[in-house]
Amino acid sequence: MFSAPRWVSSRGARVAAVALVCLVAAAVVTLAIVRQNGRSEPSHSRASGAFLSSASSGGPSVGLIGAPRTVARPTTLKASATARSGRIAAVTFLLDGAPLGSDTIAPYTLTLSPGLVRPGRHTLTVAAVDSQGRRSSTRPVALTTDRFRTQALTTSPGNGLERALAALRRGHVTVRLAPGRYRLSDVRIGGGARLIGSGPRTVITAPGASYFAVLVARGRNIAISNLTVDGGGPGPGRGIAVAVFDGSRNVRLSRLRLTHVRQDGVNVWGAYSNVSVQDSVIEGDGTAQVGVFALGSDRSRDTSVIRTRIRGFRSHGILLAQRAYGRPAAALHGLALDNVVSDIRNPARDQCYYAPDTTPKCGTDEGGIWTGGVEAAIVGNTVVRARWDGIETVGSSTRTTVVGNTIRDTRTGIYLEHSTNDSLFARNVVSGARTGINVEWWHDGQGSTRNTFSSNRIVSATRGGLFVDVGGDGNQIVQNVFVGGARPAIVLQGTSDNVVRRNLGCGAGNEALVREQSAYDESGARAVPRRNRVSGNSTSTSCGAH
Repeated sequence: MFSAPRWVSSRGARVAAVALVCLVAAAVVTLAIVRQNGRSEPSHSRASGAFLSSASSGGPSVGLIGAPRTVARPTTLKASATARSGRIAAVTFLLDGAPLGSDTIAPYTLTLSPGLVRPGRHTLTVAAVDSQGRRSSTRPVALTTDRFRTQALTTSPGNGLERALAALRRGHVTVRLAPGRYRLSDVRIGGGARLIGSGPRTVITAPGASYFAVLVARGRNIAISNLTVDGGGPGPGRGIAVAVFDGSRNVRLSRLRLTHVRQDGVNVWGAYSNVSVQDSVIEGDGTAQVGVFALGSDRSRDTSVIRTRIRGFRSHGILLAQRAYGRPAAALHGLALDNVVSDIRNPARDQCYYAPDTTPKCGTDEGGIWTGGVEAAIVGNTVVRARWDGIETVGSSTRTTVVGNTIRDTRTGIYLEHSTNDSLFARNVVSGARTGINVEWWHDGQGSTRNTFSSNRIVSATRGGLFVDVGGDGNQIVQNVFVGGARPAIVLQGTSDNVVRRNLGCGAGNEALVREQSAYDESGARAVPRRNRVSGNSTSTSCGAH
């Protein structure tokens, strides 16, 4: 019998939850599943059905605007893109098939500097992805770049460095660092400044003493690219590799290698917008805290992490932090796209693995990707060995989309903490987890409702495939596949008005795939599932082509 593990659904009200563990375990009542083929869909489920109706929509339309044939000087590339449903999450410009960079805000543009690419003939392509993970791209067009000397203040460790640092503080300058090791910290980068390295051989090394951040961006229209920051590993101070200050706008961090991070790889806070980390590597060596930490609020929006590899942190890989509930536009349009996050483990939480119900603060870290803003898109990421959960939605996760992600070897694949509403979880593959997808119970006046779970593939989930707890009502659970793992694969515990149809369980015998069971809410009243529409679900001993 599948018994709901209260340790999974207790993060917002741990004391109350622990008090209820024994009561719930003793009082669970399994209810017969009533097949309701002749009954209309519950009204609370109709809102989430909008995601299902748009699933057949094609990919976004995308096109180059006025593509140049020859680039002899820095040139702004332009593209148009329109989503057939949802919104455009990112538009990427590719030169010879490799990303030059992405833009997440219309009008979609990117500056191509011929001095930073090989001169000669190239092909240019534009690709777009929408918030539901659908992708389209243009046909390649021919483009030639001429030789061009980038107008920059070029410096080396022993020649003109102080002058270059002063210019960066003032802003509106391009500084190019020659190959070499630069022992620096708290480098201020002002509005309109570009700091460009010469590739892996340009290394900024933090001092062993205390420091706030190695690089500090503060202003608008700032770019930092093509260099390595060595944070020096464990030591005193705030220990941020790249800090983006309150009030910053249009900040792009690309092709960076942040190694031996002391605390946070990238840290963003305050009132900010359009801060993007792209095509980078961020390494915490198992001692640092967070790869990318963006503290979101009503005053922030459009944070993105794209095509970046993050590994070896204790708290989170990507933390788009926004924990306030019911905010209509807080941390709007956060994006995690095509990243690889791995090895997120906090040794201080080792006891959580063995005794999560009695160990404090379990589930408050060790997460791959967490998001708490409105209309976030978590698309195409791979999360491996994040010890507590792979992807988690928190705060005001309204109209969020978690689509096309691969999650392996974590306690819970995808966790919906209250409050997550009107959101889509589709085409994700979860393997090697105890619980594939878990929807937290309603407590402290907040819960998660009207969400859509469609076409996910849950493999070998030992505690259950999809668990919806008390008060998580009005969901669409449609066409998911559960390969092996525990049965029942889908448990509706004290939750009502759900549509559960055309799900398949395979490779684990012919036991019942779906179960409804009662439990108790935070007041101690019994929560009995009602008006769930369960139909067309099936099991098979073989997965076949599924």
